[in-house]
Amino acid sequence: MGKHIQMDPSTEARVKRGEVVCKTEPVPGYPTPKLTVHALVEKPVTRVWALIEASQNYAQYMPRVKNAKELSRNGDTVRCQQTIEMPFPLKNLTSTTEAKHTVIEGELYKREWKLVQGDYKRNEGAWMFEPFEGDQNRTLVQYQIHAEPKTKIPKKLQSLVQEKAMPKLIKVLRDNA
Repeated sequence: MGKHIQMDPSTEARVKRGEVVCKTEPVPGYPTPKLTVHALVEKPVTRVWALIEASQNYAQYMPRVKNAKELSRNGDTVRCQQTIEMPFPLKNLTSTTEAKHTVIEGELYKREWKLVQGDYKRNEGAWMFEPFEGDQNRTLVQYQIHAEPKTKIPKKLQSLVQEKAMPKLIKVLRDNA
């Protein structure tokens, strides 16, 4: 399907039908799995990228982001601080991450981040966007995250994030791009 985003045939068929496809895979040494989400956004790639590229605005529209600020930007490297709102009785989680932005105009838009410091043992992931089947007005989205908070998160809550929060995240892109 895409040049950069790879999917198995089943995921590809579901994405073409408009589904938000979430899959997890274990990460050796961590109890929390890595999450990968694939979806189609019927908006231009550059508009979807503009939302993700401007991380200082995440608190305005991203689910559970309570605060977000860009600390520095040096070329394609962006350092950000975010606070994620957790349900009671858990405390909110704050992290500073460093992201690398890669843009190949009309082909690939990518934001990869890694933890610098914060309330996590590990927080890394990536957003990738590319034109869907070559159409610049339709965006194929891949979101990957592996976040392991220092605080223990109940398994039930982890499942809730996958089932509820990820479709909400894609809805934000669909509604705001």
